[in-house]
Amino acid sequence: MKKSYLYIAMMALSATFTACKKDVEKRFYDPDKLNATVTDVIPGLFTQLLTTNKIFVQDYGEWYYLLNGGTGITGYEQVAQRYISYRYDWFSSYNDLVSGNGFDDFAISGQGFFESSYTRLKNYETIKDSVDLRTGQLKSDGDVYLKLATFIKLYQCGKLVDFFNSIPYFDAFQGTKGGPQYLFPKYDDPKQVYQSIIADLGTLVNTLPTAFAQMSDPAKIIFQQQDYAFKGDISKWVAFINFTRLKMLVRIAGVEEAYAKPLIQETLSKPLPATDLTWGMWYKIDVLSGGTWQRGLYENTYASFIPNIIMKRLNYGDSTYQRGIDDPRLPVIAMPTKFRDYRGVSANIEEQEALYNSGQRYYPYADNLASSLAQNAKSTYSHITLHRNENMPVYMVTRGEVDLLLAEIALKGLGNTGKDAGDHIKDEVVHSTDFWYSINQLSTYGRGTADSLLYPTKPGGDTVETWGNKIKAKFLAAPTLDDKMEILMQQKYIHLNLLQPYELWAELRRTRHPKLEPFTWHANVWKPMPERVHYPTVELTNNPDNFSKVANENNTTSPIFWVPADKRGVLPYWNNYNYE
Repeated sequence: MKKSYLYIAMMALSATFTACKKDVEKRFYDPDKLNATVTDVIPGLFTQLLTTNKIFVQDYGEWYYLLNGGTGITGYEQVAQRYISYRYDWFSSYNDLVSGNGFDDFAISGQGFFESSYTRLKNYETIKDSVDLRTGQLKSDGDVYLKLATFIKLYQCGKLVDFFNSIPYFDAFQGTKGGPQYLFPKYDDPKQVYQSIIADLGTLVNTLPTAFAQMSDPAKIIFQQQDYAFKGDISKWVAFINFTRLKMLVRIAGVEEAYAKPLIQETLSKPLPATDLTWGMWYKIDVLSGGTWQRGLYENTYASFIPNIIMKRLNYGDSTYQRGIDDPRLPVIAMPTKFRDYRGVSANIEEQEALYNSGQRYYPYADNLASSLAQNAKSTYSHITLHRNENMPVYMVTRGEVDLLLAEIALKGLGNTGKDAGDHIKDEVVHSTDFWYSINQLSTYGRGTADSLLYPTKPGGDTVETWGNKIKAKFLAAPTLDDKMEILMQQKYIHLNLLQPYELWAELRRTRHPKLEPFTWHANVWKPMPERVHYPTVELTNNPDNFSKVANENNTTSPIFWVPADKRGVLPYWNNYNYE
């Protein structure tokens, strides 16, 4: 049995790993060479699955197109934008969500996110087929890898639903199982997919600790080496899986509250992340080349200005940073302008055109701090913290994001979190501040020569606590649940910003918060709301019969199933540009 398993796994591995064998050898023991000390290929398959781009690790190509034109997801959700004036005439179709001339979803639909998710998850199928052939301790030593590969599959498929709604799921990922329905799988109902994923996540939370305990001691040592995320700490995996389940339950609660509430309470009884769950790759990031997402950010510095819906929630006083008046995260998230203050870009292009023509211009790159500080009239995201941070970790989840999820649960009465929503909001401010200063300090770019504004000292605990209390008080004073959700989602935008734009877009579509600035172009006031992305054109040709059943969804205006009925058709925009 063992020889049979190894042969099957090696054949599958050969096709998968040939192109990147040298890279694999640097990462972990070479799974192409089975010798006296290496008798298992599963750990290598798992590590490749964990570290492949477009699952947890963000990708250069997707980020190049997310930012470049300013009309992709990051632009429409107002997380990052160009300094728009009428010199960018392609924004004249910004309100066109029907013909495809406005909202540009190429970063997802055109960059192969849909189809590559299935191919990138092939390692799950190989691991499953291989572990199923095992018996005894060999099977026990492989089961943890199978469970974690299963989680990665579930995680990615949840993301696919959030982008596309209906996806092939139940007949997909069948490995060596035969039948044409598995080669060209049908599209499944998105709510059923979500509920299936939620159930499977619950099973993983309950069974993963036992599976780990049953591994042999040598297998545990190898697992610690291969697990780049959490170094073999199974409790962190359990907490992250449980958080993922809780997030999906809150998302589906808007359309299936009776189903979700008891499961939310059950999930709250299990561990959630108590620390920031981030991890580093085995190499320093080269932001100037390679496939890392920072390269896409670096090459599109001119499209990473901070929109006012974020800036005006960081900077409450005048445009300078004032401790006690402004958010303590401001100087590590934003670049200062040439005026040594912080100014966002507006969606009021009438107003911004005048500023641009008056000489308030910018240096469009992140390769010269002196030039940026001397020329930029508007704030981009920090070159130190984001654009040039060679030690930027891979983001899984942070305490601040957990706090905001718990705040929503408490606010809406979806479960007992042990705290009031306002206290969770305050916790988020404190934990988020710790996180962003720690990310800033990981960077080495310009250290020793950079302007002191770029590596600020974190304010004392009392200052951060005071700011947390201010946001809590504002949250508590908000008169309605909807008003409170506005403040909560403003905090989510501040905390996640460029790290998790897909998550923010999902939350914007689900909650219709935070409110965006209307887009004013030659006196036209537009409030477009893209709801999803197109399926890739390859589905029309490769899987036409099944695709025909969901062709009516192949647009950017059909809401994802989890958008509540009372939110559909709601345009999340301010009436004007006067912030409260």
